[in-house]
Amino acid sequence: MSSNLNDRFLASCLAASLGESFALPAEGMTPDQVKSTFTKIENLVPRPESETFYALPAGSTARQTEAMLAVLKASRPLPDLQGFAFNIKDSFNRFQMLWPKSATFPWPPFPDEGHYTFAFAMPAAYRLCAGKNSVSDMADWLKSLSPVSVVWQQGVWIYLRLLADLFKSDPSSFDKIMFVRKAIEYADEAEVHFPHDYKMKRRMQLTEPLLSAPLDKVAEACGNINNNADNVLAFVGSAFFKYHNSFEEALVATSNLGGTSGAVGFYLGSLLGALHGKEILPGAWLGELKVKESVEAAVFNYAH
Repeated sequence: MSSNLNDRFLASCLAASLGESFALPAEGMTPDQVKSTFTKIENLVPRPESETFYALPAGSTARQTEAMLAVLKASRPLPDLQGFAFNIKDSFNRFQMLWPKSATFPWPPFPDEGHYTFAFAMPAAYRLCAGKNSVSDMADWLKSLSPVSVVWQQGVWIYLRLLADLFKSDPSSFDKIMFVRKAIEYADEAEVHFPHDYKMKRRMQLTEPLLSAPLDKVAEACGNINNNADNVLAFVGSAFFKYHNSFEEALVATSNLGGTSGAVGFYLGSLLGALHGKEILPGAWLGELKVKESVEAAVFNYAH
């Protein structure tokens, strides 16, 4: 189990970065703008210069992956807020082209209502699945991270619980209906542990009846996938429900809808990698991923 878990954990982190890389060029665009700019994004392409973002070559990643790397470096063994802040600020200062042009460094370092730091859940899910920490340990750890927003804590909780489940799931017998039930169950848990804000649960309740609807309808229900953490997480869950067996189909379907596409690609990719391992990743795309060696080294250092 340990070797398989380590493989799944690495695959999840690589898939997250690859998902972000694929989706970055469409970030901040409407579906019509994506179509007029790219016709259709079907491979890794450069991100064009815009009023909001700096240009980046194909295969690049941005703030989602930087947050994941900062989290892994700050995990001893669970992520520490101060250590994360040091690492992410260092990245922010050295690689400002990876953030929006208007970005500033806030405290706590959770802009966009926290969605880019849901990566705190990744090493936590690894440890939960390995039996190194209990569910109660995880709740205590998340409660200790303050000051932070309740939305962020609820989102991290739901995401880490689902990731831990996927790490030990058999892809050949994966039950997508059970996945949805678990997501709602973990949203209920999140409200118990981190009360006073119900946006995450409400958004998931709104999108659950749309699971059989076209993905663009889900996007509309999620504010056209704006920066709000609840919209990002609910949309990712819906996309995973539809495309849990194909990395390419999942990324093409979601990225061409624009919005907060980088975050969607990152978290959707992480779920696909956690369930299937590296074999689900297109080799040609992975070969173009500029941070591949950096992610592999960070995961190896953390796991050992």
